[in-house]
Amino acid sequence: MPQKAPNETENEHIRSEPDTIPDTTIHPKALQYYGFTDADMLPITKNRALELLERDLTVYMIYPLNTEKIARAAEDLLRHDGLFGVTKTEWEAVKNNIPPYDAEQTFRNNPKDAYAIYQLTDTPDTIPLRFMGMDWLEQKDIPVEKSNYTALYTGDLSPQPITMGTLEQVYEDFNLHRPADFTGHSLSVSDVVALKQNGQISYHYCDHIGFKELPDFGKESPLKNAEMLLEDDYSMIDGRINNGKSALAEEKKPSVLEKLKTPLEPPKVPKTPSKSKDMEL
Repeated sequence: MPQKAPNETENEHIRSEPDTIPDTTIHPKALQYYGFTDADMLPITKNRALELLERDLTVYMIYPLNTEKIARAAEDLLRHDGLFGVTKTEWEAVKNNIPPYDAEQTFRNNPKDAYAIYQLTDTPDTIPLRFMGMDWLEQKDIPVEKSNYTALYTGDLSPQPITMGTLEQVYEDFNLHRPADFTGHSLSVSDVVALKQNGQISYHYCDHIGFKELPDFGKESPLKNAEMLLEDDYSMIDGRINNGKSALAEEKKPSVLEKLKTPLEPPKVPKTPSKSKDMEL
């Protein structure tokens, strides 16, 4: 019987180096939690399994009771609802020739209607943001920034007539019917769900009640691509070309932790006008 999957305190795999394991979006111990004990097998998600099969790697479908079966075709992978794996021996031999898995790019390239799950990357600057509602973020003047998130999982959308109905379905699936190859925490407050419907992508913040759309989450500065080509200092990608070292005197943008340390100003209470002699009876 599969063991309990990793919980939200065990998601440090999000920070794993992409060349050490074939799929950084799944917990390295996912197979052990599933009851599979072969130490030479590395876990991968279904999407990564499809990619590696196309590159002629031997991909295994993992079953309960410590068994596996080689996938002969993509159809085998699509029909399988468990975990997937490649051997450590084969991965070590080819890893330098295979780009790391990118769940966000897989989501964008999907010709079908699709969804993607984003969760906060495990860093000191983002830990205070985990499971915080939108009201709290707005009170602290902290924007929901894509750079703080990692796309962990993507899949095809089931047909839904209403966007909010689709979001609620994704929420239910990733709480009550979590896919076996998803090892992030159950979908919760502070997570972001991306939807691609009819070619249009939208992003939605999971709040204490429902979702709030994030119209700027996926946007990039219109000058960013040009700046990446022309900027003489890549640490100064900020919408202005070649400002480089000359901008060091400019005020530095406060980090999340700095904002949290800044006390909120108490609300101003209007002074009560004193009673003049002319107003006295």
